[in-house]
Amino acid sequence: MVKGAREGMGLFAFALLTRALAAWSFGGGAPFGPDGTGAEAAVTLGGHLYPGHILAIRLVGDARTLSIVTGAMGCVFLWVIGRRLGLGGVGGWLAATLPVGVYTGALSAGDAPALLLVLIGVTLTTAGRGWPIVGGAVAMACVTIKPIALPALALLMVQPLSLIGALLALPLVWPWLDALTDPMPSGGVLGTWWLASAGAPPADWFSWISAGLKTSVGAPLWAGTWLVAIAGAGALWPQRSVRERALPELKTWTRWAVLAPILALLATASLLGQSVPPRYFGAAVVALLPWAGAILTPWFCLMLVWPAAGLVTQLAQVRAQLDPTSKPPDLPAIPFSVDARALFESCSTPGATELRTQAHELARTLPEGATHRVVRRSHGREGELVWPLRVMRPDIQIEIVEP
Repeated sequence: MVKGAREGMGLFAFALLTRALAAWSFGGGAPFGPDGTGAEAAVTLGGHLYPGHILAIRLVGDARTLSIVTGAMGCVFLWVIGRRLGLGGVGGWLAATLPVGVYTGALSAGDAPALLLVLIGVTLTTAGRGWPIVGGAVAMACVTIKPIALPALALLMVQPLSLIGALLALPLVWPWLDALTDPMPSGGVLGTWWLASAGAPPADWFSWISAGLKTSVGAPLWAGTWLVAIAGAGALWPQRSVRERALPELKTWTRWAVLAPILALLATASLLGQSVPPRYFGAAVVALLPWAGAILTPWFCLMLVWPAAGLVTQLAQVRAQLDPTSKPPDLPAIPFSVDARALFESCSTPGATELRTQAHELARTLPEGATHRVVRRSHGREGELVWPLRVMRPDIQIEIVEP
């Protein structure tokens, strides 16, 4: 037990380091990540779509620190899950350097804390007795932080009784599932998850699934969808190292349960289509790691450092060019196939830190009750100025005007 505890603490420190280094590489300034500025502003203003994320930010202090810490904790829980299932703990080590995990663990976003809640719930399901039901309910609550973690609920299939807990919690979290159950075609990803079928369930399900298969196969390497093959092999021929001979017996059901995250990944690709940002695959890919870890060694995680570093350094260079006042460190870009510009645009906007500085200046100089016009930016990125200004000066009237 002492040896296991040491390994768990070592894994946490290692995962924390990878995410902290990635966050440092992105620089400072405005929050860097999807809705980072809006989420942090909602701590004061309220009214955010995902209250669980706002509560977590309030407890930790800021969205990026929350992602770093919860991302590292998620690796440890994944390690525990794998060991309890008889698959070994290598999956947790893989998560520590998995590019999509390092990336989301360094952003001001809700991906990492939402995924952590799922992994906590799944860990509870493996504790025996009545805990599967409790764990299923806990995991289902992830949608109050960010529904992007929903595909990871496939891990609940390792303990089917946990699905009862998830179903019991379903009425409580139903409002956060509207994008799936009551889609609004014109609302973007917040309004509908059926993006690949024009905002509504498809008429031709076969073609829809076939297109999703092509999307998942064609995903960037750093998204990790290729781990499907390795996880499948791990389910069929699990390899145990000498130091893990004390693991519980691997059950036949656990072997078959690998199909659940594979189908979850396919569903993600089918729903969101070719326009799906690669990080949306992260939850399903992480759910595959216990099985992938059964056939891989901890040293394989070091091979993932290269693509993770390539993603981070290239994105950091793009941010240095487009948001120079955020001051990312001057790092060489490690070669790896990454569309860094698209990643930047999903996380920020040119001059975001300068907009934030401008918000502070306006808060200091605008008269009481003034009206200020702000030019609209794509994806609502004018919020880099609007949200801080609303927090500091709620008396100011803000008008969004078209460019």
